[in-house]
Amino acid sequence: MLVFTLPVSAEGLYGDFYEESGADELYDLLPEAAERVIEDFEIDIQNADWVNSLTPESVFSQIWDFVKTGAKTPLKCGGIMLSAMLLIAAANTFEGFAPFSTVASYVFTLGSVSAVLLPMFSLIESAAAAVKGIGVLMDGFVPVYAGILALSGKAATASGMSFLLLFAVGIVGSLSSFVIVPLMSCYLGVAVASSVMPNGATNRLGEGIKKAAVWILSLTLTLFLGLLSIQTTVNNAADNLGLKTAKFMIGSFIPVAGGALSETLGTLIGSLGLLKSSVGMFAVVAIAAIVLPVVIELLIWRLILMALGIASELLGVGIKTDILSAADSVLAVLIGVMLFVGALFIISLGIIAGGV
Repeated sequence: MLVFTLPVSAEGLYGDFYEESGADELYDLLPEAAERVIEDFEIDIQNADWVNSLTPESVFSQIWDFVKTGAKTPLKCGGIMLSAMLLIAAANTFEGFAPFSTVASYVFTLGSVSAVLLPMFSLIESAAAAVKGIGVLMDGFVPVYAGILALSGKAATASGMSFLLLFAVGIVGSLSSFVIVPLMSCYLGVAVASSVMPNGATNRLGEGIKKAAVWILSLTLTLFLGLLSIQTTVNNAADNLGLKTAKFMIGSFIPVAGGALSETLGTLIGSLGLLKSSVGMFAVVAIAAIVLPVVIELLIWRLILMALGIASELLGVGIKTDILSAADSVLAVLIGVMLFVGALFIISLGIIAGGV
């Protein structure tokens, strides 16, 4: 009995598996801003209890920091635009200003370009960088997560999951390089040209882009998650059958120590499952840390543009506001893209974790 005694420590196994999995390298894949958030929350995957550091107070405090940081530029630009509107509204009260109203419209358009659109080009680049950052993170995360799944007896699930998620990473990379920056920048350029051209309008173009983006992103997300869910369910059933068969064979055909070995196998799988959950939650928090600051700033920009549109109507400023509508359309598309990318991977991890 003493010869076949096999002492096993779940905490010790967790630490050993963590070192062998390569999960510590995930920190190096984070963008600088997301890395600071991870440090503020004191998240350490090596400690299985790190999730307890995520308290409601700390989470809401971090979100409020995102709001304060993201509101600086929109509020400043919105103040400049509102001041210009007030000046034009005041000038319109003078009888001799009517002949100069057309000139004032062009001046206001130029001011809009400098005050709103130039910062918005930087915002487009920030959104593209965030999407690219998520792609880089997931490109390194998927092999680590798949390796943990395979070691825990989920080889079929790991194989199917890694193929689909790496395919999604490729889509995200293409989205960042060939869709967000070039198309959105070109659309804003068209909006600027249209706002100074006679009868130029970009509202229909903006609405068309928004609708097309919503349909394409929604359809892609639905199809991908549906395929992943079906594949995970089928592969998980096959993996569970294999694990149960292995436990039965060990417990039945190995004399004396069979039961102990079977329990040891269960402990090993349990430790790997804990590591899998810890690494998966780390990826979810990291993705949220990358996506949330950009989405919050985009939402604040939309609120500012909405307020400027209302102010333009209330002040009776007879100027073109197509450029503001076009900017709002771009913001709506960027928000949809950011939420699509974040939901794509977070929900995927939820499906995989729930399935296994």
